[in-house]
Amino acid sequence: MNFFSPTKTLKEMLLLQHIEENPNTTQKGIARAVGGAPSTVNEYMEDLEERNLLIRDYKSAKVVHYNITPKGIKRKRYLSITYFHELLELYRLAEENIEKFLVGLEDKGYENILIYGAGEVAQTILGILKYRTDKSLKVVALIDDDKDRQNTEMLGYKIISREEIKDYKHDGIVITSYTFEDEIRKKLEEIDYPGDKIERFFTE
Repeated sequence: MNFFSPTKTLKEMLLLQHIEENPNTTQKGIARAVGGAPSTVNEYMEDLEERNLLIRDYKSAKVVHYNITPKGIKRKRYLSITYFHELLELYRLAEENIEKFLVGLEDKGYENILIYGAGEVAQTILGILKYRTDKSLKVVALIDDDKDRQNTEMLGYKIISREEIKDYKHDGIVITSYTFEDEIRKKLEEIDYPGDKIERFFTE
């Protein structure tokens, strides 16, 4: 996850989850699970042992299995539900911003739109549109310059090339790319697409 800092609490949750599912895991496996260095794994494990959240089971001098305790399971479930709650709060905030943008499009008279940029933003917008059954705004297709994405689908919507725009009846295009926003607008200008029918998600 690029958006969240790997806090100690998050690492604790990931570690407990990993151990519950993989009691015969290795230090390298634990390090991958928590996004840390193998050299710091012992510190994590000692802390959990001291708090009676897990028990080390030495099968041999070199083989160690890790068993999560009932207290560890209880702690993991608490951390998981707390984490999920915080994610929901962030999702609601994102949803509010997207809903405000969509209402703005509807206020301008848009009903059928194309989305330019078949990435995370487009996927999120499509997910929210799915539950707006009482609204008039519809997406007819997605546009992307990546040839590997063209002629595939995202959440049931076809991904087309820029050359296919003319084949779809629509009121305007919404650019959802953050990195290539200006570049996409220039590409649309090159094919004489009307500037007053171009909307940008990130730029007013």
